[in-house]
Amino acid sequence: MSQPLIGSLSMDLDNKWAYLRAAGHEDWESASSYFDIAVPRIVELLGELNLPLTVFLVGRDLDVDEDVRSIKSFDQLPSWEAANHSLNHLPWMHTMSDTEIESEIMTTHDRIISTVGTRPRGFRGPGFSCPAEVLRVLIRNQYTYDASIFPTSMAPIARAVFLARTNLKGEQREKAKKLYGGFASMRNPNRPFMRHEKVDGETFPLQEIPVTTLPFLRTPIHFSYVTFLASFSVTVAKMYFSMSLNMCRMTGTSPSLLLHPPDFLGCEDDSDMAYFPGMKLKREEKLSFMRWALGKFAREFDVRTMLDQTKTLATTDGFVPQPATT
Repeated sequence: MSQPLIGSLSMDLDNKWAYLRAAGHEDWESASSYFDIAVPRIVELLGELNLPLTVFLVGRDLDVDEDVRSIKSFDQLPSWEAANHSLNHLPWMHTMSDTEIESEIMTTHDRIISTVGTRPRGFRGPGFSCPAEVLRVLIRNQYTYDASIFPTSMAPIARAVFLARTNLKGEQREKAKKLYGGFASMRNPNRPFMRHEKVDGETFPLQEIPVTTLPFLRTPIHFSYVTFLASFSVTVAKMYFSMSLNMCRMTGTSPSLLLHPPDFLGCEDDSDMAYFPGMKLKREEKLSFMRWALGKFAREFDVRTMLDQTKTLATTDGFVPQPATT
C-alpha cells in the first residue's frame, strides 16, 4: 500500500477587529476579541482528530494579554507552529514602503519570540499581498517559506464581492482594488515550489507553499469557501470537498488547506460577522460539517505543519547559504 500524500493545515488567526476594519466599520478598534470563543473550539476539534496546525499570528493581537492566553492554548495540540501574519493585517502591503514592510514583519517576528517562545519560519501576507520586498525581508531574516500565493481563478470575483460588501472609502478603497490579483494569479503553481530571489546581488532560495485550490479549475477549497457552500447545501459541499481531495491525490498535489476562526463560529455566536462566508450556518451544523471535513482530510493525507511540510519537499538546488540576519 502506498504512503498517503503529505499535506498541511494552517489557520490565519485574524481577529474580529481585522474583519470589521476590512468591512469599513469605523468602530473596529473597539471590537471585542472572539479568540476566547473560537480558539477553544479549534483546539478541541483538532485535538480530537490529532491534527497539527500552523497558526499565522497578527502582531497586534500579541500585545493583548487575553489574546495571548488564548493563543497559548494551542500548546494543547499534538503539534503546532507559530508563523508570521504581519503586525496590523493591512491587506495592501504592495502599497507600503520598504521600511513599513520590514516593520510589519519584524515587529511581529519579535513578538512571537517573546510571547510564544519560538522563532517563526513562515510568513503569509494579509489578503495574499506579497510584494518583492516582503520576500527580501524574509530571506534576510532566514525564513524558510512564504505562503502568500492563492492561485485561484476566482480572484477578480472575490475582489468584486469584497468591494460590494465593504464600506471602505477613499484611499483605502483604492488600495483594496488590487486585492487577490487578477486572472493572472492562475498562472502561479498550485503546489509547493522553490523560489530563487535576489538579495544584495546574490540569489537565495525560499520555499513557497501556495494555498491549494482545486486542480485544473483553480476554484477555492479552503474551509471558509466550503462552509459557504454548506450554507446552501451540505450535500453539495461534501461532494465538492471530496472531489477536491481526490483531485489532489490524482495529480500528486500536496494540499495546504486554510482555516479561519469564523469557520468555528455559528450565526448565533456573533452577529457582527454575518457578512463573512459561511456565517449563515448555525453553530452545531457548522461544527458538525467541520468535524467531517477535517476528519476526512486527516484520514486521507499525512497532515503536518507547514514547516514540517517544507522538510519533505525534494529540491535539486543543494545548499545555498543564507544571508546574515539583520
